[in-house]
Amino acid sequence: MRKTILLTAVSLGLVACVPATPIVAEYNGASVTIVTSQFANQQEVRSAAAAEAERICRTGGASRAEYASTRSNSQTYEDAHLFLCL
Repeated sequence: MRKTILLTAVSLGLVACVPATPIVAEYNGASVTIVTSQFANQQEVRSAAAAEAERICRTGGASRAEYASTRSNSQTYEDAHLFLCL
């Protein structure tokens, strides 16, 4: 019983430490998809994803990135954020 409680506490502690690191999954010049973890702080995730999309879109010659949608994957605990490069 003590081992179960200890393992649960350690697991929850590790989940709370997940960084809001955005990963570029797709880019085609007109849009960019940024993947983030569902375990990270969602405010940090939104701002980090928007900043990364802005950087990618500007690199491709667009003037800005505009948020379009989010798809959630419950199997991998990831969110895919779609941004349009305008």
